[in-house]
Amino acid sequence: MTGTRDSTDNRLSQKRTTAGELLGVLRALRHDATDEPGKALELGPAVAGSLVAALATLRWGAVMIGLAWTATGGTTITFPIVVALTIAIFLASWRTMRPLRLGDRRGWQLWYAFVDVVLLSGAIGYNSGLTSAFVGTVFVSVAIVAFGWGLYEGMWAATISLGVTVAVAAVFEGSFSTPIAIGVLALAAAAVFPGLAHERLLLLEGRRLVQAERIGRLAETNQVLGVLNHLTRTLPSSLDLEEVLATTRQQLRDTFAADRIILLTYEDGSWSPQIQEGFNLPPLLDSRHLPSPLIEAAARSTTLRISDLSVVSPRAGSGIYVRLMVDGIDTGLIGIERANRAEPFNQTDSDLLTGMADVLALTVSNARAFKRLRSLAAAEERTRIARDLHDRLGQYLTYIGLELERINSEQAEPSMDLKQLHEDTQGAIAELRDTLIELRASVTTERPLSTLLVEVVDRFEKRSRIDVTLIVPEERSDRLSAVVENELLRIVQEALTNVEKHAMATHAHIGWSVEAGRGVLVIQDNGRGFDPSQGIRGTAYGLVGMRERAASVGAILEVTSEPDQGTVVTVLTSQPVREVK
Repeated sequence: MTGTRDSTDNRLSQKRTTAGELLGVLRALRHDATDEPGKALELGPAVAGSLVAALATLRWGAVMIGLAWTATGGTTITFPIVVALTIAIFLASWRTMRPLRLGDRRGWQLWYAFVDVVLLSGAIGYNSGLTSAFVGTVFVSVAIVAFGWGLYEGMWAATISLGVTVAVAAVFEGSFSTPIAIGVLALAAAAVFPGLAHERLLLLEGRRLVQAERIGRLAETNQVLGVLNHLTRTLPSSLDLEEVLATTRQQLRDTFAADRIILLTYEDGSWSPQIQEGFNLPPLLDSRHLPSPLIEAAARSTTLRISDLSVVSPRAGSGIYVRLMVDGIDTGLIGIERANRAEPFNQTDSDLLTGMADVLALTVSNARAFKRLRSLAAAEERTRIARDLHDRLGQYLTYIGLELERINSEQAEPSMDLKQLHEDTQGAIAELRDTLIELRASVTTERPLSTLLVEVVDRFEKRSRIDVTLIVPEERSDRLSAVVENELLRIVQEALTNVEKHAMATHAHIGWSVEAGRGVLVIQDNGRGFDPSQGIRGTAYGLVGMRERAASVGAILEVTSEPDQGTVVTVLTSQPVREVK
């Protein structure tokens, strides 16, 4: 019994839901006039065409019946008959050429229909009242009001028709003696039956709209699921951040036909643009410097869709913006914009981007985490390599150096070759020692970049015989985070290696400064330089590595050079950021 009752309750609930949906559609149809000017009864083109033809046929049929009645009834043609016939033919002709738009509540169509009722009622009132041969034209006009606008309006039309007819008949006939019982019933029928047909038509149309809406939603859902399925099969396939970003950019461009794309990651209170198309944001920024739509999106738990960007920003078009979150923690923001005002983003686009946001957030977060792990692994690998070099190659070179020193000391006059070999071995040991120190060198709280640069330059000058001018902040408090300064240290080491091996320089300059939280690093030499227009060799791993290190901390690296004019490497970090609340 419980199962039967539950099943019955479920069916009743479904019926209530369907009835509620139909009621909502009926209300929408009834009050479309308040939302969209000129909204007409939603009928298909074929049905609407049939109604126009049918109503014209009814009007002319009523006129023809009136003519036949007058001709066969032996009635004498009088002036009132001519007036009634003229008005009936005129309105039938006019409504054939300019038919009424049934259901239009905002415009004047309903009032035009009432004017037809008044004119025809006055004409038959002047011509014998409800016993006039042309009374059928009034019935048709009342039926049109009821069918087009509903039972309530139809009853009003019947009441107005009756009042006008009786009043006009009383004025011209001098009494209210015109028999009206059958006429009243006919007018009531002309209002009631078409009015009920109107309600039935709205009910059927409501069901059709509900069904169409359901089908449309299913189609949209199927599209969203298709895109998300493709996204989940492509994006998570790689843990390489650059590959993920490239795939994401292409997916957003293809899916939304976006003209402007922005994807920012969030970490330690800072926003860092990873994808920028049509935007011009610095490598790192706080929430105050985000474009206004992104500021609003960062404070929302739902997707933000703006149909007209010109209201909130200097840009034109429309946009959608959504937060990227993993386990309730902000990981970034994504925004897409379309410049064409004629094709703004719709709710389907918003739902689609919302669905994609979860996948993108996880994928980007995993790729960034993998990149951090890879950096930590690289640091551990440098330490391991330094230890292995010290334990193996360092010991071998030391042993060889000691043996050469012993052999030279045992000979009365050691040969020049042995002396040179001993000196070369000592140089190799010194260079290996410097390499091990640089591999192990790391920025810490006690040893900032400015301190390490002094040591790096000192070792470089000793081994390369190249003079270096170093300018660093005097205050130890003028520094950046250890992560940023560590990458800058590696850039300096790589740049000095290039100066020593390739530049053929005699002097180098290194400048490091921090002002208002922004760091500027400059490495300049007076070497042979190169022509940047010829591009950089694919084997120039040093320059490529420096660019990657700068990008990993949100910095900008520029390399300028000319043949025989030296080379300048400039690294510019971002402004400091504040915690986003």
